[in-house]
Parts: sequence; structure tokens; C-alpha cells
Amino acid sequence: MEKVYEITHVRLTILRTNPPSLSIAVEGHVSTPGFTDFALSHWVYIDPPADGIYDADMVAAPPPGIVQQVITPFSYEEIWKNYPTEAFKGMRIHSATNEAESMLA
Repeated sequence: MEKVYEITHVRLTILRTNPPSLSIAVEGHVSTPGFTDFALSHWVYIDPPADGIYDADMVAAPPPGIVQQVITPFSYEEIWKNYPTEAFKGMRIHSATNEAESMLA
């Protein structure tokens, strides 16, 4: 697994479940076609972040062998069950070249 090339958009949506869950939608680009197994690799904190913004790396499995170097869009959505509702204010998603944030309204 490696970090994706670029993040272009992050959207957070609180889902009305019991307990509340959080939908995290990420859009961006990978460096070649054929990436698979997209996932958020959430950072592990000893104490909640002071600013309430939680971090994660957007990662995926690169294609095997030689592939054409063409920037390719991707989209990914994850449901974070039992997210830390008390301390949570937003998410910062990291890629190989940038990061993008989204805050709860």
C-alpha cells in the first residue's frame, strides 16, 4: 500500500445511526490506472488532537508490473462507526503530494 498521488476533495456527513457514524468521502488522483484496495489509514492518537481535527492517510495498492503513467481519478467512501463524537471537529486526509481538510458544520 502507498499514499495516493493527490487529494482533491473531502466530504464529511454524520449518519443518523445509534451510535452516530461518520461518512468520509474522498476524491483525488492516483499516478497510474489500476490502483486497487483504497483505504483510509487512520492515525492513532494517545490523546485526542488538541484542535479536534483527526488525520488519516489515503492509501491504495499500486498495479503490478509496468503501467502507463497517466493521472487517474478515484473516489472512495468509508463509514467510521463509533467515531470520537466528543472531540471530533474535522478530518485532514494526507496524500503523497498534499492534504485536504473537511470540517463538520
